[in-house]
Amino acid sequence: MVAVLPFEIWLKIFEYLPPAKRAELRTVNRQCLEIVRGIQYRHLAIKGYDKRTKRLLKHINTFSLGYHVQSLHVQPWAVSNVPSHKAYLGPGGRVSSVFDHLHSFFDSDFPTRRAEALVDKRMRKQVQLVRKTAEKLGFVQEYKVEWNVDRPYHPELITAFLSLVGVSPFGRTLNKLVLKVPTDKLVCLAPVQLPALVQLDLQLVTMSLSKGYIDDCFDYFSVFVNNLYPTLRSLSISSSHLCTNLDLHRLFHDLGDFPLLSSLTVSIPYDGAHLQSLDSLQFFIQKHKRTLRELKLLCSDRSATRTNPNDPCAKYWIQRTLTNIYTFGNLPNLSSLELALRPLRSDLTPFLTFLASVADQLESLALTDDALSPVEVERVLDALTCSKIPAGKSHRNVVPGHSNLRHLAIRLQYLCPSTVDLLASRLQSLESLKLTVSDVRFHQFDEVQLPSPTGFTFFEELRMFYAEMISRRYSEWKLSSLAVSECSYRFIEWGKDLEAVFMECIPTLDSFKVFPVVS
Repeated sequence: MVAVLPFEIWLKIFEYLPPAKRAELRTVNRQCLEIVRGIQYRHLAIKGYDKRTKRLLKHINTFSLGYHVQSLHVQPWAVSNVPSHKAYLGPGGRVSSVFDHLHSFFDSDFPTRRAEALVDKRMRKQVQLVRKTAEKLGFVQEYKVEWNVDRPYHPELITAFLSLVGVSPFGRTLNKLVLKVPTDKLVCLAPVQLPALVQLDLQLVTMSLSKGYIDDCFDYFSVFVNNLYPTLRSLSISSSHLCTNLDLHRLFHDLGDFPLLSSLTVSIPYDGAHLQSLDSLQFFIQKHKRTLRELKLLCSDRSATRTNPNDPCAKYWIQRTLTNIYTFGNLPNLSSLELALRPLRSDLTPFLTFLASVADQLESLALTDDALSPVEVERVLDALTCSKIPAGKSHRNVVPGHSNLRHLAIRLQYLCPSTVDLLASRLQSLESLKLTVSDVRFHQFDEVQLPSPTGFTFFEELRMFYAEMISRRYSEWKLSSLAVSECSYRFIEWGKDLEAVFMECIPTLDSFKVFPVVS
């Protein structure tokens, strides 16, 4: 007797199959066809307009497949102004071609006007097909409108795609919205209501817009965001070096209260130029200190392009924000913290003080953007394991304890056995660890020098590191997942060797991964 498996289990089985095998099984029965369609149309991406895109959208419309689509990703594109070769086929086409040449002879602007008219006609048809398809998408949960700044596009397409959330059925079911569009296009969202939206991810692109114009756009956009107050749980605001005159003070000033907000992410260029005043950001964090469980203060590698001189203190925006939180009341429910270290390098003290104050409640910590020396790693672990530091004592003078941290991601100047010993002894409850490293050393040195201070080559250091680690056994460490970055030396693949070493010395480890480093 053959057991009848639930639909959900069959779905999981089909997800592991290669696309070609799934295509073969779609003809078995109606249930298999529905499973294959569900996987095939779950994520719909429209990143250009060609024959394949046109055929796909018409297929969804014809066979009413829109209910399978759960996420929609749209990128604007450039509409071609080149007439189709079919336009001049046949007697009528040849006559049209002759008249076009005659018009061009007597009117030099005729080709330009004809090309513009052709673009408008094609754009209307393409937008109409996308909109018609969107009207069949009643269960989309994630919608992403992304502008590729290096790619030509038509602004009318962005406006049309943004307006979809207000006229399509999925506006009622949407719970995640990701926007990377020109800032002046955000104004069209002001009247839109999204009753189920939980997560908003805004990637600002202002280019060379004036500050006054940007602030006017924020006035309209903040109306849209504030209307999300009953449901919004996660807010992410990021900017890049392409935002010339951006100052986020006005946006945070206009944002109201969100009673369910549990996650906040702010990511700007490392010099802090997009936060000339921290008052509104700090006030916004303080307003939501009772509900915030996750806080991310991040930065990009490039500094912002400015038309006016930058405030020299702006680069300390993370230190100043953390100091403000510590001074005027901590975040009592904060359990996840992610910080960019580069703006903190001048002085780690504000960060360590804040870290010690929330150490008892933290479950996840990620330190990005810059590498820590072994001494700095020890200072971080001191702060995590000594949440209350007596007055007049430094972190190094306090007897260390244990931390309840479950997840940690850090970048190291180099990996050495003593650092692994420290992590294992101080963070015994750690379940997952992500290490970004560029070098391996057998001994710990206060200063990183190349070549090795001991005179050993990298291969010799690596071999001794393996030998030293294989003799260790961290029987009390609860670590189950370990991820290590690729070796900085391209001709060395250390994944299998590291996996064998760590699997041997950490009994609870059941997952080891090597990940690429994104520059």
